[in-house]
Order: sequence, then structure tokens, then C-alpha cells
Amino acid sequence: MVSLTTRQISLISIMSAASIAIAYSKDLVAFLPGVEFMTVLIFVTGYCFGRVIGFPVGVIALTIYMLIPFPFAHPAAWLFTTSPILLVVMALLGGMYGVAGDLLSRRFTPKRELGYALVMGVAGFVLTFIYDIMSSVGFALAYPAFTTIWQSIVYTFIPLYMPYPPIVHTITNSIIFAVVAPALIIAIRNLPDPAVQRNDDDS
Repeated sequence: MVSLTTRQISLISIMSAASIAIAYSKDLVAFLPGVEFMTVLIFVTGYCFGRVIGFPVGVIALTIYMLIPFPFAHPAAWLFTTSPILLVVMALLGGMYGVAGDLLSRRFTPKRELGYALVMGVAGFVLTFIYDIMSSVGFALAYPAFTTIWQSIVYTFIPLYMPYPPIVHTITNSIIFAVVAPALIIAIRNLPDPAVQRNDDDS
């Protein structure tokens, strides 16, 4: 059993709140298809503070976002209820970003270089592709009366619930990861307050 320190609990609370707030601000960029900044913030949290912080931040942020969607963030919200199955799937997918950030931080040092930005972009593409496919599968598992697993995967690539296919999210998130993640990671790593510096012992 993991015993969390006061610092870790504080970081989880702060980064979860920030992730949820930025998720709800999606309405400000609703005119841009597939654009959201919650997942990149969860990823950066794991990268800078480790998976002990990143994983719960992803789980908490996605859980609250699914339970209280604003606006209707997911097709499941149209049913005015969220299946526990879908809730678990989405929570784990949120946690995936935090864990992935931690793993990549052990292999790649933050740099103001194109190569590092490309690594972050590829990470965003892979993670979001998995996210988009598995969230569609989760919807099918949660609401089998509406679609099959195979149909849900196909619907990821064609517009059904939205004016654009969910796979557009994969493309836009790749760009966001390449542009936002490096700058945010370097900014956090350069903060003078040691309380926000990652301690590898936390992981």
C-alpha cells in the first residue's frame, strides 16, 4: 500500500483541480475540433512529479469530468447517466497519461529542441489513439444496446456523435503535445520552489 506524503496529496489535489478546470474550459475552444488540454496536463504532471502523482490526477480528473460533463463531453452524457463500466475505463485511460509521462521522463531529458518536441508529439499521438479507441470500446461495453465493439471502433473514424470523427482528437492532441508539453515541462522544472521539483523517491 502506497503511503502518500502531505506534499504528494497537495500536488494531487492541485493538479487534479487544474486538470478539471482546463477540461471545463473546453467551451472556449469549441470551434476547434478535437482540441482539449486536460490530457496533456495530466501527462505533464506524471512527467514532472512521477506516476504516484500523475496516475491519481488522471483518474480523478476523468472521473469527475465524466460524472459532471460540461458541456456534454461524451456521448454517454446524452443518456444522462454514466455506466460504472465506462467510468472505470475512462478513469484508467486518464491515469494512463500520468503513468506514460513518468515513464518517458526516465528516458528523455527536457530540451528546447525540435527532436524533443517530436518525441512529445509522437507520445501524444500514441496515447490519444489508444484513448480514443478504448473510450469507444468502453462505450460499447457499457451500453451494448446502442452499439457493438466493432461498430464503436469504426465510429471512432467517422462522424456519428459529433460533427467530426473522434480520431480528429488524436491528430490535434499530437500537435498540442508537441507544442505545449515541452514548454510546460521545462517551465515547471525551472521553478525555483523546491516543493514543485520532482523527487524520484516519490515514484
